[in-house]
Amino acid sequence: MNKKTNKNQKFILAAIVVIALAIAIYFIATAIDGDKNTKKEKQQVSLMDKYGNEVTISQKPEKVICYSPELAEILYAIGAGDTLIGRSEYCDYPEEITKVKAVGDILNINLESVMEMKPDLVLLSSMASKELVSSLNSKGITALQLDADTSAEGVYTYIEAIGKIFDKENKAEELIKSMKEDIEEIKNKTKSLDKPLVYFVVSAGEYDSGATGDTFIGELLELAGAENAAKDGTNWMYSIEKLLEKNPDIIICSKLYDTKKLIMQTEGYKDLEAVKNGKIIEVDENIFYRQGPRMTEAILELAKQFHPEAFN
Repeated sequence: MNKKTNKNQKFILAAIVVIALAIAIYFIATAIDGDKNTKKEKQQVSLMDKYGNEVTISQKPEKVICYSPELAEILYAIGAGDTLIGRSEYCDYPEEITKVKAVGDILNINLESVMEMKPDLVLLSSMASKELVSSLNSKGITALQLDADTSAEGVYTYIEAIGKIFDKENKAEELIKSMKEDIEEIKNKTKSLDKPLVYFVVSAGEYDSGATGDTFIGELLELAGAENAAKDGTNWMYSIEKLLEKNPDIIICSKLYDTKKLIMQTEGYKDLEAVKNGKIIEVDENIFYRQGPRMTEAILELAKQFHPEAFN
């Protein structure tokens, strides 16, 4: 009798274990399914493009062509650079991107090559035409053109957007947090110091152009602890006559195109006190013209020039 009872108990116990395992497996499978569905939902991202159109990206892109140098830099900064299968000739940072096939420049895109490569997404420069966007869309290619190029805040907008698209939101948030902390540190070091009057030359001579108050670079000057001499100008347009009135302490220009030499030889510019005193600073224009992660590098470079005593 006891033996029979023991057998029955063992049988019941074994049955309970089997049922418990089956229930556990069911719930684990359900949880995994739910997680997959959640991921699928997360992968669908809708963003407004430059022209106010809603662009929906149904899943995380695995094959991307990028024509925007700043967006390319962001891709690498958040760990999504390995998705690139094509780039513009101007997308040259970081160095590893130069191994990716170049298929045109920022404005002139080789549509035939793009079609052959079958990208999941094409990231365009903010300077690309509306017709180009329409042309790509008409061929069944998802193209995204973002436009937030008038302020430092626009950099964070770009980083957030790319983070969402490539399911790298945490990395994007970390990058933004780090950048804001670095900028705040620079501002704290310079806030109590006298601000030099500074003018950033974009072009001089036949066409006079500078970083006016409504531009990204104009804001960088102020974040670095300076007063922008062209703050009262708009749309990159500033005349030599106005500049002579302001007579800035420091002139900044690109290292390229012999800009410094041109400034020193051009009527009006050569009469500025900054030019006479040799206060012309040459910079790598890429870290200033591209609204990407190297924005903090640009601000720090300027701040060290404006306030060397604060960074010794």
